[in-house]
Amino acid sequence: MARYHELLRFGLVGGFNAATYFGLYAGGVLIGVPYLLSSFLAFVLSASLGYWLHEHWTFKGGAPSVRGWLGWLAAQALATGLNLLLLAIAVDGLGADKILAQLVLLPVTPAATYLVGRRWVFSKA
Repeated sequence: MARYHELLRFGLVGGFNAATYFGLYAGGVLIGVPYLLSSFLAFVLSASLGYWLHEHWTFKGGAPSVRGWLGWLAAQALATGLNLLLLAIAVDGLGADKILAQLVLLPVTPAATYLVGRRWVFSKA
């Protein structure tokens, strides 16, 4: 049951971070920040907030570190890269619908970051 609650907290933080990313990205674009820079800044800021929330609330470690933060940013970047690779294979290699393919792949990033985070990033997990 404890693992279920941990997964629930992980999902809530992930949803909050997705909204934070989108808000920061859209806000940056609306004030004139180039979209790629806005995307990068929104990624770093939302992933950093996610690291703090996961460390303190999801995994209840409460011992954030620069190493953990950098590990989390790397895990997020690698999971996003994995998603993009699988999406390109599905769409360009297999001819899948672009939207349906991403819908099917939606669980990839959270699953990968949960497993990596739990095993190697967060202090108590």
